[in-house]
Amino acid sequence: TMGRTSGGGGKSRPHSAGSARRTKFGSPASTPRGGGGGGQSARVYVGNLSYETSWQSLKDHMRQSGHVLHADILGSDGRSKGCGIVEYATAKDARRAIADLHDTMLGGRQIFVREDRESGGGGGGGGTPRDGGGGGGKSVFVGNLSWEASWQDLKDHMRQAGNVAHVEVLTKPDGRSKGCAIVEYEHPRDAEKALRDLDGTFLLDRELFVQSDDREDSGGGVGGHDTPSHEERDCRIFIGNLSYETSWQDLKDFMRRAGTVARADILTGPDGRSKGCGIVEYAYKKDAARALRELDEEELNGRTIYLQEDRPRDDRPRDDRGNDGGDGDGSQLYIGNLSYGTQWYRLKDHFKSCGDVDSADVIEGQDGRAKGFGTVRFFHARDAQEAIRRLDGSELDGRKIYVRLDRQA
Repeated sequence: TMGRTSGGGGKSRPHSAGSARRTKFGSPASTPRGGGGGGQSARVYVGNLSYETSWQSLKDHMRQSGHVLHADILGSDGRSKGCGIVEYATAKDARRAIADLHDTMLGGRQIFVREDRESGGGGGGGGTPRDGGGGGGKSVFVGNLSWEASWQDLKDHMRQAGNVAHVEVLTKPDGRSKGCAIVEYEHPRDAEKALRDLDGTFLLDRELFVQSDDREDSGGGVGGHDTPSHEERDCRIFIGNLSYETSWQDLKDFMRRAGTVARADILTGPDGRSKGCGIVEYAYKKDAARALRELDEEELNGRTIYLQEDRPRDDRPRDDRGNDGGDGDGSQLYIGNLSYGTQWYRLKDHFKSCGDVDSADVIEGQDGRAKGFGTVRFFHARDAQEAIRRLDGSELDGRKIYVRLDRQA
């Protein structure tokens, strides 16, 4: 059962799958609003909300840009989905909100604000606002897919919202799934129903998120292999120094500040426990670049996280012995998840069993405090490779450390 916490009284109201109406302030649900005339929407979509944010808090925040008629928190089974819809008195106020309130902070989270793409074309007669064919896209982006999900699995799941014309599971150059897909419906209203009803549902034990397909804004098509996700390979980000308690959902919610997240994974050891790091894959290269630029050294669950581009091992140069680089290249390691109390000499002592250590450094912030990671440089790349093999996942000063080549060296 889907519902939303309403600005009309603060209670969760279920609605049927066939209805797209929302009850507004001071008017019955059947009363349509013109959105300020000219066919422009006066509604905005607000994402990345804290689960604790109420409709009243959202309304109070968004009224900075104009007169708010109505604020809704979207939810499922009475629980917030971390997003909402705000309707302004005029389209001008809605445009001002997009310009002024995007990336502002509310409830401790950086929200994003965009036009509500579920709004129908301007005006329209009776029936649901989405019954008209104009304005809405037919495609949706589906993220957080299981690697094992086939196009047929996804099609069977997504047809709950309507007739599916095409499904494309996005893949890497080696043919493996990237954990995301594009689904094209025969009619825009079915795509809008999928956005409304299938976001947050489960397929093969993973919670899907369903978003508008941003490519449609720039004229991109669905079929073939000309999508940005096929062309852009630098969409994966490595995140280090994560709290052991951080879940993939926490990581995904945090990283979506920079754009559309296709998949988020916490790296775990053989015992299933977190290694204190993760991988996030974005749908678009520009979003990954923004994450590196804006989210590096931000705080998540009480720890300062660090971000690096996650390049596949096959992309790195190798010498004729199979090492990554020669003696002067590929010899520096990045050590993550260090205890804040670890000193450089403890780090050096831990790694010298694998070969001759040239230097060891614990990285500090401007305040002089350790940031929870460091670097170790060997004289020979082969010793660095041995350290990765032997010491990745080993324990130092009470923490299980993560060891990898330092791609910033």
